[in-house]
Amino acid sequence: MSEIPLCKIVVSSQLPPDEIEFLETSLELISINVQKSSSRVVGADDIVFVATVLGGIAAGANLIEYSIKVAKAIKNWRQELRSKGIEPKGKLSHPKRPSLDLSQASDEEIQEWFYQE
Repeated sequence: MSEIPLCKIVVSSQLPPDEIEFLETSLELISINVQKSSSRVVGADDIVFVATVLGGIAAGANLIEYSIKVAKAIKNWRQELRSKGIEPKGKLSHPKRPSLDLSQASDEEIQEWFYQE
């Protein structure tokens, strides 16, 4: 089975490693495959996660559900960071959508970003 990409999540390596791991683990817990990409798109030290789901008829039909789960995981991660006084530095990207800055976007904007075609 192939994998269907949901998004790329680019986070600053300046964030504490345990907070980066928290995001990665949160996504894996909701059945999102997370791979660290070897390509560095933004800054030389940025960490790029490629969030995917296993392909197939069921996965294709549930892409919105998976997207909602990813948006909630990112929301929770950002709240966790901010509760510790850390600004979430990163962005979401996808070939069919404009990138979205995670430090500036509201929770609603993140959710809407996943609904774009």
